[in-house]
Formats: sequence, structure tokens, C-alpha cells
Amino acid sequence: MKVVTIRTHDEFMRIAAEWQSLQERCPDSTPFQTWEWNSLWVKHFHKRKQLRVLLFRCEKTNALCGIAPLYIDWHRGSPIKSLKWLGTGVSDYLGLIALPQEMEAVTHAFYHYLSHTYRHWHITDLQQLPPCASLVQIKPPLYLESQYIACEPCPKIALPETWESLITSLGKKMRSNLGYYDRLIRRTFTRVEFSLADANQLEEGMTALFELHQQRWHARWLPGVLGTPRVQAFHRELAQVFLERGWLRLHLLKLEGRIESVLYCLTGHHKTYYYLGGFSPALHKYSIGTLLNAHAIQHAIEEGQTEFDFLRGNEEYKYRWNPQVSFNQQVLLTHTKFPARIAGQAGLAVHQVERYLEHKAKAFASKQGRKKETPSTEGAS
Repeated sequence: MKVVTIRTHDEFMRIAAEWQSLQERCPDSTPFQTWEWNSLWVKHFHKRKQLRVLLFRCEKTNALCGIAPLYIDWHRGSPIKSLKWLGTGVSDYLGLIALPQEMEAVTHAFYHYLSHTYRHWHITDLQQLPPCASLVQIKPPLYLESQYIACEPCPKIALPETWESLITSLGKKMRSNLGYYDRLIRRTFTRVEFSLADANQLEEGMTALFELHQQRWHARWLPGVLGTPRVQAFHRELAQVFLERGWLRLHLLKLEGRIESVLYCLTGHHKTYYYLGGFSPALHKYSIGTLLNAHAIQHAIEEGQTEFDFLRGNEEYKYRWNPQVSFNQQVLLTHTKFPARIAGQAGLAVHQVERYLEHKAKAFASKQGRKKETPSTEGAS
């Protein structure tokens, strides 16, 4: 198998059609591995990063059968160079993109590439790999030392053919709450509108998402994941592109004409992914977040989707839908050859400190959330 390295932005832009064609033929790929997602990530977050996108081509036909979308970065300004996936930070599933029948060969070719380029990186940090990913299942050769770290849980529900079938599988309390809160908001508000944003509503819907999501995080004295202009610009442009492709499901709940809850969902290969949501904290007693979740799940069933994935995070509201839970993996690779081994060990030490600080930050956020919010069936991650 031949490996071609894409290093420049011009080269990267020229592979758009091939990437799109390959991704469409990879049933296990997700919206986070599309050309559209990754090209916009490069546009908004690529500054001071070096592209290392690997194309795996068949020796005989030169046909593209796999992609490893990577970049090299100096880890937080240190001399340590990390090799990472494009999309790291904002993406919930990452990994190799390859035709199913070629995945094993692409994985071995990827390891071979790493073994011969170790002078250009100190640590390979492969985040958010699903447990079924080939880089989790196929172990690297001995000259690549590896660490496997369990990431956050990813709850998901297999969708039946009808909404009624799903409802009957839920607990009695959840079924009762869905009916109770639906009746409550319809008694309380004159105008209750569930809708899916179209091109005319997209800007208003995304603005409401940013505001409502941030309100909840600011109540915890935390910045939230949508707090920076760069992140918001990325998602605004992404939502427009995904809407044009038919991959966006931006669910809105309006009360008296005002957007009070938003669910930002993506679709691909007959699955719906709940990326982010927001609801007005002042209306938490009506559980409008849960009601909009229910609306989004029902819509996915009516579309014939097979799965509703809540993505990473262990928020309590996800578990009320009786999901199956898997844990993404982070794979850290270093080379055994001196002096690369020394730099790699330094990189691993830095990652250990970061994981500790991240754990403390999440624990603080969870504690603040429990202080600020009363128990309810609300949900917006």
C-alpha cells in the first residue's frame, strides 16, 4: 500500500472530491470525519499547525482506500511535538477513514508510517476512538509503545420502527414525565411550537443555541464550550454547510414566539448525533430540554434512522432513555528508539498532568451544576 503525505493547504483542498467519495462508502464513519467538518476545522483552527494528512492508495490502481487526517503541533508551546487528528477538541468520534475491506491493511500501513517518521513527532495522541476502531483492536508493533486511556462514556439508543415502541421501553416515571410536562407547557403557554430550522431560521436558531448554552454554563461560573468567537464562527459556517448537504437537524422549541430550547443534531449513515443543546434556565421546571429531546428522537424514528447517539458525556438526562453505553479510547504512542523515547516520555508526563487537571475541572463543573439546578428531567449538554 502506498502512503502519500499532504502537507500544504493547496494539496489539502484538492483532495475534497476523493475524500467525500471515500467517506460516503465507509458506513462506520461519522459526521466528524466528513470532508466538510475537517476542512472547516482546518479553516478555523489550523493556525500554527502543520498538516500531515495521509492518503493510503492501492499500489496497482492508485485508488484511494484510506485517510489518516492528522496534524503536528507543538504541545502548548513546549518543544514537544504531538501528532493528532484534525478535529481534535470539537469532535466526538475520530479515527482512520477506510473502506471496511481495507481497514486492517490501512491500519498496518499507518503504524508503518509512524515507525519511519518518529523524528518528526514525539508523541502521537489519537483521541476519541470508538471501542470498535481498528487502532484499538489492532495493537501497534513493539517499537511503538502504547497507552490506552478510557475517555468519557457515549450513551446511545437503538431506534425501533415506531415512537410507541420506544416509549413502552422507558421507565414508568419517564413516560409519566413526558406526558405531564407536555400538558403543562401547553396549559401555561398560548403558543407552543416545535420545529426544525430551515435556511430562513438558521441564523436565529444558532444564535439562540449559543446564548442558551452559555447561560447554563455561566450559571456555574464556567466559560462553556461555545464561548469563543472562533468556535461560534466554526459552528455557524458548519451548520450552513450541513444544512445544504441535508445533514443538519437543528430542533427548536418556541414559547410565545421566542426560542427557549435548541438541539443541535447531525446525521449520517442512518444515525442521528446529538451534538449540543441549550434551554432557558428560567424554564427548567417545565423540562423543555427533555421535551425537545423527545421531539428530536421521534423525528429520527420517523426518518428511519437506526440510532440516536447522545455522544460523549455522562449527563444524567441521557440515561433516562435506557441507552447502551460505550467508552471512547485515547491511544498514546511513543517510539522506543533513543532519543525519541526520552521526548516521548516527557510528552506522556505532560498528558498525565493535563488529565488530572481536566478531571478536577469536570468535577468542579458537576458540583456547580448540582448547586445551581434542582432535580428534573432536563437535558442539554
